[in-house]
Amino acid sequence: MQSRFAAVELVRLEAPELSPSIDTYLQQIDRVVGVIANPDLTEKLAPDQFRLKMQPIGFLDLYQFQPIVTLRIWCDRHNVVHLKSLDYEFRGLEAFMDGVELTLVGTLASTQDDGGKPQLSGKADLSVTLPLPPPLWLTPKPLLQATGDRLLSEVLQRIKQQILKQLIQDYIDWTKTVT
Repeated sequence: MQSRFAAVELVRLEAPELSPSIDTYLQQIDRVVGVIANPDLTEKLAPDQFRLKMQPIGFLDLYQFQPIVTLRIWCDRHNVVHLKSLDYEFRGLEAFMDGVELTLVGTLASTQDDGGKPQLSGKADLSVTLPLPPPLWLTPKPLLQATGDRLLSEVLQRIKQQILKQLIQDYIDWTKTVT
């Protein structure tokens, strides 16, 4: 029995007009990653590849696991930060990994609001497709779907909260060190 869970999260926040610009800051991928992910749980594998370990997650009080995702994170020539999953594992669910597919794609870009003021806008899409383990076959499908979607949404909301709480402050701090 195959199931697919998905979540989408949008972020938009005002950015101060400082020098260097927020566009230049977004090119500092190591700094951006350091803000959106716990540095103690992040490993840099290559200039644009990072392995992120998340805090352990519980699912329907039956399973406890730790998602570990390898991401490609880069800034293009238009100063848009892109994020794409390359590999993944769910520690604690190794017995159920056959047939599991995780896809994460996202962007974060400097834009302008209607008044021409700088802002950051982003979007992340996360989906997981997996064969359900037999103990979950008897769980009502609507409950299972809602729980899985909510779990993925909570993962994206954690990242969004990090962006909202820390990214602009880190940008301000960074501008003070480079001017």
